[in-house]
Amino acid sequence: MKTDSNAMWLVSPDVRSTYSEDGAVLLDIRKGLCYSLNPVAARVWSTVEASPSGVDLRGLVDVMETHYTISRERLERDVDEYLSKLENVGLVQRNGLRHESKAAGVRG
Repeated sequence: MKTDSNAMWLVSPDVRSTYSEDGAVLLDIRKGLCYSLNPVAARVWSTVEASPSGVDLRGLVDVMETHYTISRERLERDVDEYLSKLENVGLVQRNGLRHESKAAGVRG
């Protein structure tokens, strides 16, 4: 699913995170759900989390490109897809808008 490349992505206000060498764990305190992220997904998450005013897809891909040696097009496609998954379960907001979903699973 291709999202708006100008969208600004923000961490949802009800989500808390903790990091380890294995990735990250997210807790949605409103829903009482935990999510486990692998190290790559945790890097995407930490980049969004470190941007309190939001970060666009280009900014996320710029950061990821400094850590991984795959094509920019592939990074853009993968990050875009992952942001959509995070949005669908309510962990991130696009342009400050909350996406309500009953979905409980996100892989990353």
